[in-house]
Amino acid sequence: MHAVPIAEILGKVIQGPRDSKDLTWCEAKAVMKGVVEGRVAPFQIGALAVGLRIKIESVTELAALASAARDYLSAPPFSDDIGLLDVPTYARERTARSMLVPAAMIAVACDVPVLMHGCEARDSSWNTGSILQALGIQIAGHLGVVSDMVRKTGFGYLDIALFHPPMNRYLEFADELGCASFFHPIVRLLNPGRAKRHLIGMSAGSYFDKLGETLRMLGCDHGLVVQGQDGEPELSMIRLLRAFEVNESMNRPYSMRPADFALPSGKACDFMVESVQEEVSGIERLLQNKATGIFVDGAVLNAATMLYLGGKASTIQEGIPVAREALQSGAAQEAFVKIRDLK
Repeated sequence: MHAVPIAEILGKVIQGPRDSKDLTWCEAKAVMKGVVEGRVAPFQIGALAVGLRIKIESVTELAALASAARDYLSAPPFSDDIGLLDVPTYARERTARSMLVPAAMIAVACDVPVLMHGCEARDSSWNTGSILQALGIQIAGHLGVVSDMVRKTGFGYLDIALFHPPMNRYLEFADELGCASFFHPIVRLLNPGRAKRHLIGMSAGSYFDKLGETLRMLGCDHGLVVQGQDGEPELSMIRLLRAFEVNESMNRPYSMRPADFALPSGKACDFMVESVQEEVSGIERLLQNKATGIFVDGAVLNAATMLYLGGKASTIQEGIPVAREALQSGAAQEAFVKIRDLK
């Protein structure tokens, strides 16, 4: 590295939890630029990741690392007034039925454009990307292609391997470390569409606690960080959910449960499926308004959250009947067909 040698950076962060020091904004940006540009050796990246993890990353460090990683994205593809909702979905292998995909279709039907981004792990066949693909939705496009898709249909999905190859490589490297590292929250903060509204899921405690303030530092207009299952941005129907709500002036922690929205709670078995094909069949039935029960309520609640973040409802509670009407009227199915059939 040039301005800030990697040895100096490592010297600050690998002294243990009591003696290590936080990096400045400029130091954190410089080290991330070196990582993205391949100027930092793999063993040094490993030492950096472990050192920061033991020290516990500061909000400033996370924001600066994310800001530097964003500098290598293409020019912003959308204007600010489109109201785009950024939804990162980085679970490598799902363990329960997805409410996120049908919720996004309902949100799109209610004029909230949604851009999802995630990773398609080579050793996994069951994640958001594979579900979308099995539904017949295009997922292999570059940023320009997906941007056009969002403009025409209100929905798009980006694979990190296509829009930020270096971060994809380092995410795989981070998984090999065997512990959570700064790469896991940073990919959720990449924001390839330069959206001002965010729905983010994070499971690791220390990162979850800091993501809200990190989002605010990065210029978020309105965001919600939830401690969702598998690190996904989903509101749970089976347990108490921790959340941070963020806007330009505040970062408010709270908790939510289905009863807070006059909805019933379910059990883990209610969301179990045996295959991607079974899950896809369930999503198709839901969007055709042929399903009932807790899964429908979960999709509606998550869609209502997207409406709230997208400015189409003043509260999540207010968004629930709007989302349910979009499902029952067939508008959600129409939105899905338009997205699926785009050529």
